[in-house]
Amino acid sequence: MSEQTVLDPPSQTDPPEVLNDAETPAERKPRKRRSNPAKTPAKRGRPSARTAKATLRRIATKAEEIAVTDDDTRLLAAELTGADSPGIADLTTTIMAAKTSPLEAAVADLTIIQAGTIPEAVVHLVGMSQPELQALTQLVTAFSTQDLPAKLPGKSTDAALMLVDPVRAAVIDDGALQRLIRLLAT
Repeated sequence: MSEQTVLDPPSQTDPPEVLNDAETPAERKPRKRRSNPAKTPAKRGRPSARTAKATLRRIATKAEEIAVTDDDTRLLAAELTGADSPGIADLTTTIMAAKTSPLEAAVADLTIIQAGTIPEAVVHLVGMSQPELQALTQLVTAFSTQDLPAKLPGKSTDAALMLVDPVRAAVIDDGALQRLIRLLAT
């Protein structure tokens, strides 16, 4: 390949059309070119005014929801999401920037543990990471009267054996849990 070919951009000429054996140039129908929207580059830059206004409205609505939420629920929401504080600005920013809610995963873990047999619950607990176990214990402690240990052992099997019975026995206040789920929804 010559140096000239590599440096020059490719030509934008159309490739020659191939005729069928039975076709003559006069019988040929003109072909329409279609643009493929999947191959067009995405628009970049600032969002439209309508998009920006809708986003700002969602953020303001979330801030209002957080402002009328009780302090205990805001503190729990801040702990579960990793917000810097339970303040309205920090919590709103953290919730709106999150891709998924950590509460959803903790509720799913709780459901699996309570619905399964004891061996299934133990296996599930053993497979959970330390942050997942911490979120589960925060959830059970916040929404039930069940006492759970404040400090979990570092070894997953020890933590699972310590948590399996109290987590399975926990009766969760579903109304309060649903309010927190709505609060953490974006």
